Amino acid sequence: MIGAVSIDKDMNVPMIGLGTFDLKAEEILAGIQVGYRLLDTAWQYGNEAEVGKAVKESGVKREEIIITTKLWTDDIRKRRVREACEESLRAFRMDYVDLYLIHWPAEGFEYAWEIMTQLKEEGKIRAVGVSNFQEHHLKALERVSATRPVLNQIECHPYFRNEGLIAYCREYDIAAQAWCPLGGSYSQLVNDHRLRPLAEKHRKASAQIVLRWHLQKNVLIIPRTSNRQHLVSNQDIFDFWLDNHDMEVIDSMDTGRRIGADPDSFDF
Repeated sequence: MIGAVSIDKDMNVPMIGLGTFDLKAEEILAGIQVGYRLLDTAWQYGNEAEVGKAVKESGVKREEIIITTKLWTDDIRKRRVREACEESLRAFRMDYVDLYLIHWPAEGFEYAWEIMTQLKEEGKIRAVGVSNFQEHHLKALERVSATRPVLNQIECHPYFRNEGLIAYCREYDIAAQAWCPLGGSYSQLVNDHRLRPLAEKHRKASAQIVLRWHLQKNVLIIPRTSNRQHLVSNQDIFDFWLDNHDMEVIDSMDTGRRIGADPDSFDF
């Protein structure tokens, strides 16, 4: 069973969601059928309509599923925040989105935040958050708005622990969510030989060990997969506990290097 945490009043979100980048409706539907109740997408992924179709075909009540989507950088720069949100809602064929995030801290994100809070008051967004925000971006929001993000979706995995930012988020009651908890397909993290003894010890797959590590760090996760076996196994991480030694082994894998873009030097 997937655990849930409270990130805002009247909003609990699953600790594990399904990242839907490049997934089609039938693959997203399979995730819903095996128990996922948080679906993460973005305008830039080009599959908001696929997410909406999967939710409708699932038969699960809309209010039982948390849907996250994101405001793209071009819309921030062009000050098309309201228009972009309404376009996403039309793609979903829904009246509201649960979590609306600023995808990257593009120039003008402070203005975007102001409009997003208005959309929240209008009921088109249940909660507002950010993605790929560094500490100084979060402080910039604090200077212009009393509304604090409920969630910051960031790069985090054993090769890049990002613990300073996670600690800052925790201090200000901002949930940290890892957008690439297994390090991405190019990193080969799950094949790292240092994970094998831990996997054997707990009779789990290496991916399950890594996902459990995240949860014990109080980091929410949205692993992406189209493999039905992995859809199931990625959720099966609540029946074991990594001890201090296990956690230290995984912590020691940190390289300090990102696999994704640096929020301070991105150009999207």
